[in-house]
Amino acid sequence: MRAAAQRGILCLWQHDWLFVGHQGANRTHRHVAASLLCGLEAPLQLEVQGAWRSTRLALVAPDVPQALNPGDGLILIAHFDPVTPAWRELAGHLRGPDGAARASADLPCDPTWLADARALLAAPSVPIASALRARLLARLACPVPPLDPRLLHIATRLREQLPDKLDVAALAGEIDLSASRLTHLFREQTGVTLRRFLLHLKTQQLFRHWREGMTVSALAAASGFYDQPHLVRTTREMFDALPSHYMAGGFSVLDCSPT
Repeated sequence: MRAAAQRGILCLWQHDWLFVGHQGANRTHRHVAASLLCGLEAPLQLEVQGAWRSTRLALVAPDVPQALNPGDGLILIAHFDPVTPAWRELAGHLRGPDGAARASADLPCDPTWLADARALLAAPSVPIASALRARLLARLACPVPPLDPRLLHIATRLREQLPDKLDVAALAGEIDLSASRLTHLFREQTGVTLRRFLLHLKTQQLFRHWREGMTVSALAAASGFYDQPHLVRTTREMFDALPSHYMAGGFSVLDCSPT
C-alpha cells in the first residue's frame, strides 16, 4: 500500500469497498453496487434519476443512474454488492410504507464519522477501516429478508467462474428453475440483471489485479473482460471514468479482505 499523503484511501473488502477522501464531480453513471454517499464536512450535491438535491447522507439503490458533486469537503463513499448481507442490512431504507422500492433516501449523518474518517486517513489500517464500516452498518441498520439461497448460489458461481459469456439456461438448471424464472427472480430480489451483475463482478477485479506499470489491456485480461475497449466502455458507463483515471493513483488502496 502506498502512503496516504494523497486525496484519499480506498478500502477493499471481499465484495464491498469504502472510500474516504476528496473527489471531483462526476457525470451521470450507473454502477451495479448500491451507494452510501456522505458529505462528512458539508452537504454534497447528488443527482438521482435526473433530479439534483443537497444532502449530507444518501443511500442509492443498485443500478440507479446518479451523479455527484461533492464540493471541496471530505467525503465518504461506500459501495455494497447487491447480493451480500451488508447491503441487505441497509436495504430497508429504500422500502416505502407500501413495500414499493425507492431509488434513494436521505438518512441522518452521524457527526462522529468525521473523526473516524480522519483517523483512517492519518493512519490507514485494517482495524480502523473495519471499525468504521461496522459503525456505519450498525448505525444505519434497516434490514430486509436474506436473499433467496438459490440466487446466492448463482451469484457465488458467477463470482468464482467469471465466465466470458452468461449461460442463463445452464445456471437455472443448477437450481431447478427455468431461465426466464431465474432472470425475473434475480432482478426482483437484487435490483439488477444477471448480465449487469457479471459485469459488476469483473469491475471488482480491477483494483485487485492492478499493479504499478500494468497496461490497460493486461488489466482487462486479468479481470475477465473481452479486451481493452470492453473494459473502457464498462468503466466509463459504470463510474464515469476510464481505467487510466484509477491507475494514475491519487489514493492508496487498503486490502481489508480476510486472509
